Amino acid sequence: MKNILFLLALLTSFLANPSTSIAQAPTDKQLQAIEKYMAPLRKKVTDILEADKTGQYKTYKADLATIAKENDPSRKEALFAKLDRDHYAFIKKNYDRAVINHEEMRLEISRILGHNNFTLGEFADIHIEFTPPKLALPERFDATLNCPFSAKDESDNNSGASQCDSEVFDCGIAVESLAEIAGGCRSKGDLGDTFELPEGTFTNIKVVVQSDISWRGWAMAIGGYAQINAKFGIRFRAPGLDKTVMAKEVFTFAPVVWYSHTSGNVENFIVQASFTGTFNGGSVVKAQTHVEVFALSVPLLTLTEMDANAINVDSIRLDGSN
Repeated sequence: MKNILFLLALLTSFLANPSTSIAQAPTDKQLQAIEKYMAPLRKKVTDILEADKTGQYKTYKADLATIAKENDPSRKEALFAKLDRDHYAFIKKNYDRAVINHEEMRLEISRILGHNNFTLGEFADIHIEFTPPKLALPERFDATLNCPFSAKDESDNNSGASQCDSEVFDCGIAVESLAEIAGGCRSKGDLGDTFELPEGTFTNIKVVVQSDISWRGWAMAIGGYAQINAKFGIRFRAPGLDKTVMAKEVFTFAPVVWYSHTSGNVENFIVQASFTGTFNGGSVVKAQTHVEVFALSVPLLTLTEMDANAINVDSIRLDGSN
């Protein structure tokens, strides 16, 4: 367990991503506390499965390894469906033999997180999805930046066995992260434009973006740790300032055994953020919509994959005040 916690700390620090978030996703310290709590429970279930004399657990692990190697999304979906048919009853039966108290687990996770805004899955997977209150596009604004946009930024940061991909188009963003066995990957994309501030001095600039967003991911682990998440927000840059504010975040912590799947989409999703400072007329600022995904796997056998998109980014609106 010490090795798992060490690698988890190493990977999360290597892939650290300073930003501001109004979401309630776990911090790295909280994740390490959750993993410390989960590790003996995971071992208890794994020991029961390792004692299987029928050969099904061996087949189950081989099937998971096949899924981990599959790159085609539709084929991967089919393999997960086959996994359900072939192994769900077997895994469920042996998981129940471990007699894990989910209510006690829920209380401990709530204590670690400081809130209970999460769902606990059948096999102790944790899901958090934070969505801000629904907003309407403001009627008053000082400037509108329209698609196609010219300010495009793509970046990724990875460690170990992982693949990162980020593509930013004229009016949309697509990012993907995949981590296997022992690896971590963060992919980010920013799309927007620059704007020269009019005469005057501004102390607050509000940025509003509307787009269609979607996400899809899997997390599974045997005797290890895995997590995935997707973030949607706004990045704003001005002289002396480069800040990203996350408005929506989806997080999944892999179960003790089995796998987790998360997916969703929101049409006409509106994200809004305010940035304070001293912004002088004539300064050039850059406002962008931001999409980010993260996947982390710590052995023994793990797989994490997350992709997210923002499409139909028609316009970005700015409003300055003093």
